Amino acid sequence: MSNNDSRNREITPSLYRHAISGRVKTFEVDRQNIVHNVIYMYWLEYARVEYVRSIGIIIEPTTFIDHHTFVVAKTEVQYLAPALFDQEYTIFTRISSIGNTSFVFDQFVQSAKDSTIYIIAQSVLVQLNPQTKEPLHISKEFRDRVANYEIHSQVIGV
Repeated sequence: MSNNDSRNREITPSLYRHAISGRVKTFEVDRQNIVHNVIYMYWLEYARVEYVRSIGIIIEPTTFIDHHTFVVAKTEVQYLAPALFDQEYTIFTRISSIGNTSFVFDQFVQSAKDSTIYIIAQSVLVQLNPQTKEPLHISKEFRDRVANYEIHSQVIGV
């Protein structure tokens, strides 16, 4: 992600309807007491799953295997400040746009104490046909759920 991309990406919390909070755990930090880079990927994935749940999709063990087969095609992360052990944080998540077979999650992680932004991330997810593993058109049902949930997104083809 270029500096221009990160400056243009909207990171205003009021534009994000979905937010979940957590606290940095001992096993999430490295020897310098800083959250390890890979841990942010887990946090982002957890927030994306909770987002899908919040738009009304029932999450079961096979939800992402046989019906909503979304795979991450690309994730860009800009690390801005270190999160440390025992700090509280909030992950803000939104779907900013939907294309034919893919959609974009914008996310950022912010300190609950002083609003320091730890990371800014953007992920492109592609929906696959569960049988063929080929890209599949994003359903009207999913588009409608996102459009009804989001305040500031560009849901294409609703």
